[in-house]
Amino acid sequence: MNRIYFNLFKDKKRQSIKSDIPQKIEFLSLTTLNRDDSETFYETRLALENEEYLKYLPREKDLQTQAFDADFKLGNKALMERVSSMSRRFAEWTIAEHIIQEELEDGDIIIKDGSLQVAHANESKYVEQIFNKAKEKGVIFTGLSKTCRLTTDTGYSLIASLDKFAKNNNIQYPEWCYFPIAMSKQGADHRAVIMVVKLNRDASTSFRFEILKDQADTMSTRDLMNVVSSIAEYSRDITIPGYPYGLFDAHVWARVRKEDLSNYQIILDSELAKTDVYDDFNIRIKAVSMHDRLDEL
Repeated sequence: MNRIYFNLFKDKKRQSIKSDIPQKIEFLSLTTLNRDDSETFYETRLALENEEYLKYLPREKDLQTQAFDADFKLGNKALMERVSSMSRRFAEWTIAEHIIQEELEDGDIIIKDGSLQVAHANESKYVEQIFNKAKEKGVIFTGLSKTCRLTTDTGYSLIASLDKFAKNNNIQYPEWCYFPIAMSKQGADHRAVIMVVKLNRDASTSFRFEILKDQADTMSTRDLMNVVSSIAEYSRDITIPGYPYGLFDAHVWARVRKEDLSNYQIILDSELAKTDVYDDFNIRIKAVSMHDRLDEL
């Protein structure tokens, strides 16, 4: 079960949606491991209640990948969990393109939840198109990650190292950034300038923040700092100081809760019980469900 959601803010006020883009889309994806005469591959099918929203989702053919694809390989086979997450990840890109095209204007900033890094070859097709659209309209494309596993060459957390450095050197600015941590090479799958930002004096931690490199290369340091400062203006909510409120709001509305899954599971079990494939399906589910059973106990 997947949910994607976006919001718009201007002058610290929530804005209504001008176009027909649905602010929230909920859809189901089914990923299966299949084999034909020559190869083993993963295939994903999508289903949603309002089929008019299909235009905002990725194409099913782009979600197909070889079982031994190097992009997903761990051990000798791609991980089902990683492949099945492609539909949601790709959908985040496709909805972003519509938002840029129909809702945003020159000088606006779009913040993606997470990194701008591409994880699969098919994803590159979407990302290239979206980045070009952003550059064409003058919309600054950025990404902010809730978690960061980057480390220093000593193995210590990069975020923790910079927070400690700031504290030890008595850096008391309301917000600060360390720029740049890294810059991608030309033609790389990760077209971003990476920095670390602390967006509020009372923030409990700093965050990894990225700007599309093609755009960052044309901006002065002052321009880059203005982008960070603009986002800091939206990071003062007492609920979670230092984290942009728009991303917090998006997390609340897009999060899939356990009770949401339970409702769908009841419907699915009920419908499958009416078919002749239920026994076979049930056997397969039990083969991977022991973790959930232990959690229930």
